[in-house]
Amino acid sequence: MRDADKHYFPITTLLVDPGEPLPDFRVGGGLARFRGGPLLVNLYGAHCPPCLREIPVLNAFLRDAQAVHVVAISVDDVEESAHLAPQLGLAWPIVPPGGDYAYRELGIEGIPAFLLLDAHGRLLASTYANQVADATGEVTLAGLRAWIRHFLPPSTLRKAQPGEGMSAMRQR
Repeated sequence: MRDADKHYFPITTLLVDPGEPLPDFRVGGGLARFRGGPLLVNLYGAHCPPCLREIPVLNAFLRDAQAVHVVAISVDDVEESAHLAPQLGLAWPIVPPGGDYAYRELGIEGIPAFLLLDAHGRLLASTYANQVADATGEVTLAGLRAWIRHFLPPSTLRKAQPGEGMSAMRQR
């Protein structure tokens, strides 16, 4: 099946509809500090094996797609998130509002999951990680890019060229 033909199932229990802003929170500065460009939100837990296995894929995505910001929302408590973040090798920031935010305020029923927000913090799309995975169930860089390509222009999925900033890439 070609990427263009693939259907990605959204998170049906999500309490935010496409076009609506995600509820913000105070811990870690909240999501508002990431506005200004598209944002890929990774909902994960430090003790979730599939979440840990996708870290290298997300690190690679972040290196290549500089027009898309990445942030992890941890379901772990604040202290545990702060302690484990450096050990996990994440190349993107973690905001630790905890499981109450992910499970109660957002309606997420499992992790890992992805949310894609626009530059104003409004939901573009949501999916569980298995929707961007290969046949073994592991998240792949190609799968993640293909899903995002359904909702963002292709220019957001490439690395900026020398002399190009975020504003130049957004104009394309």
